[in-house]
Parts: sequence; structure tokens; C-alpha cells
Amino acid sequence: MAIMGGTGGTGGTGGTGGTGGTGGTGGANLNFTGLGSFLGAGADPVYDPLLVQGLQIAEQAITHVANPYPAGEFRELAFSAPGNMALWADWVRASLYITEFLKDLDWTVGEEDRAVSLTYGRHGHYGGGDEQADHNKFYAVRRPDVGTFKAQLKFMRAYMDQRPDRAPEIITQLGFPTPYFAMLLGLQVGANSHTFELISIAQVLAAHVAMVVKHHLACRRPDRIGATVMPPIPTPAHGSFPSAHATEAFAVATVLNAFVERQRHHYTDFQARQALISKLAERIAVNRTVAGVHFPIDTWAGAILGRAVGQIVLAKCGDRTSVQAYAYSAKGDLDFFGHEFAKGTNDPYGVTKTGSIEVGRSGLFAWLWDKACEEFELQR
Repeated sequence: MAIMGGTGGTGGTGGTGGTGGTGGTGGANLNFTGLGSFLGAGADPVYDPLLVQGLQIAEQAITHVANPYPAGEFRELAFSAPGNMALWADWVRASLYITEFLKDLDWTVGEEDRAVSLTYGRHGHYGGGDEQADHNKFYAVRRPDVGTFKAQLKFMRAYMDQRPDRAPEIITQLGFPTPYFAMLLGLQVGANSHTFELISIAQVLAAHVAMVVKHHLACRRPDRIGATVMPPIPTPAHGSFPSAHATEAFAVATVLNAFVERQRHHYTDFQARQALISKLAERIAVNRTVAGVHFPIDTWAGAILGRAVGQIVLAKCGDRTSVQAYAYSAKGDLDFFGHEFAKGTNDPYGVTKTGSIEVGRSGLFAWLWDKACEEFELQR
């Protein structure tokens, strides 16, 4: 799970600094707020005591020259206007994105079938009750039984041989792996700050949604089930299924694949970029299996959830209107493959498309989307 730190901010408690910094190492695990890379990124500085004293002395020395002038007409900011987002610190904007997104998220828990279903949409919009819930359902998953997880241990052992080769990736992806996506798009910290913000908020939202499902399903980690798994990194203190890293990576991939196609005037090879983005999301997710902290079925559940979260973000940005809805039933004898995931409905792997839901545009997300798009205008 990568809900905390790693890819942005200016240091402090949020990670290793820099919106496009190295990410994932250092103090990444100190950020428990859920704001991820945003914490402290735009916070006001703490002045040195000597500077504070100097400012006070200067104020007292020069204030008298302003006293003879009458006060000018006071102008207020536009009320409840998305354009005001440009005036707020990025961590404040992050808080608004999270609130805006989560207010329409809901879930139901089935005690008998050990299932969790996620819905998205305003309560009562479709008349309330079961009808509304069914209409807005975009994700449904059942808790796999212990036998299914045990059947996955053969994959865990097979992946262990890749640990030496993938160790640098595994370690630097403990937090949000934003630099890896930035590499594919040639993003620059100064020129693409809003694009980094779009990537970061997609990851933060995906992590929050994944935690809801993880909590209710409460599935044990691989090293709790198989003695020979022995992860070389700390096992996170939350459920294994679904994988939050997979949720985050595929949420970002969904958003960026749409984004680069929109910027085809800038990325004339956008189809190649899309292929790389999707492959990177797969690799980030599989790295967690190599590390011994996630089963392949965790990745399946997370990737399906991440695609939905990414589509919801895109809908709120105004890039699309509908979100594909899926149900997943884990198959213990099957591994995760990106080309199988890309098929959408995939009965042999337990993936069933259940329809689609409608998600409305949000002024706050649309503001961010437009700002990110402006960073790729070729004429200024």
C-alpha cells in the first residue's frame, strides 16, 4: 500500500522531497494523513526567529507612510468558484479533491457470502434502497477462501528468483512510484506541476478506496500463510486482498492513457506511450508479488478496482461520462497477466463485466485537468 509520502512535497514528513523526486524511500512511511505527496508541499514556511524580529522592526519603521491614504474598494473572491483553486496551497487542493471524490462513494458488505460491493453516486439519486445501490454498483468482489490463497503459494515461490533483479524497483516503489510514470512522459517538476498533481491525487484516491475493501475482506498476507515466502521488505499492516499498489498503478495508468491521447499534438507517439504506461502498471503490481507481500489474485482485484477509480477520476475531470462495472471471483490456480486484464471481461480468470454507471463532472477536478492540459500547449 502506498498511501503515504514518497513522490512529492518539499521534505518534512512527506517523503524525500520534490514533486518529481526519487519517491518511496526515506521518510515515506511517516505520512499517515492520506494526503500522500501533498503534505507540506505548499505549506507556509516557518520563519527564523531573527527574521520575525526583523520584519517587526521594519513594519514599525515604515507603517506611518501608508496612514495618510484612504482605503481602496475591497473586492471579494468569486463565491464557490473552481478558479479559486489556483490560490490555494496544493495540500489544500488535495483535501478538496479527496472530499469531493469520497462524498459519493459507498459500499455494502455481505456477511453470508463474505462480499463487498462499491457504489458511486449521490444517495437517493435513483430512488434510494437496493435499486439505487444496484444502479450505482461499479465493483463487486468476494473474499477468497484459504484454499485459494494456498494454491497461489506456488506462484510466490516461482517469483522469488526475480528478487535480486527487481530489488531497486521494489524499494523505490514502497511509496508512490510517480517518477516511473514521469519517466515515460518526460515530465518536468517545474513545467508539469499540475500533471504531477493529477497523478498524485489519482494514487491517493485509489489508496483510500482500496483500504475500504481491504478492511472488510481482511485477508491474510502471503507470509502468514506460507512459511517460505519471507519478504525482504516489511509486510504492511493491512489486508492483502486487493493490492493497493495495483489499485494505485492501474488508476494512474487509466488516467494517463486518456491524458496522453488527449495530448496527441504533443505526444504524436501516444499509442506507444499508452503501451508503456499499461506495462509499467503491470510491472509495479507484479513487483509486490516478487517482494512476497501480495498474491497474484490480489493484483487482479486491485487492477480491476484501479481501472474503475481511474475512470471515475476521468469522469469527474470531464473526459468521460461512464465507468465500467466489474465483478471478480478469484481463481487460485491462475497468475496475473496484463494482456489478460486488458481483455476486460475474462470468464476463465473470474472477471465479469456487470454494466456501467454514470458519473458527473466536477468543477474542481475539471480545473485540475484543464491546468494539466495547458502544460502541454505547444504555443504560448
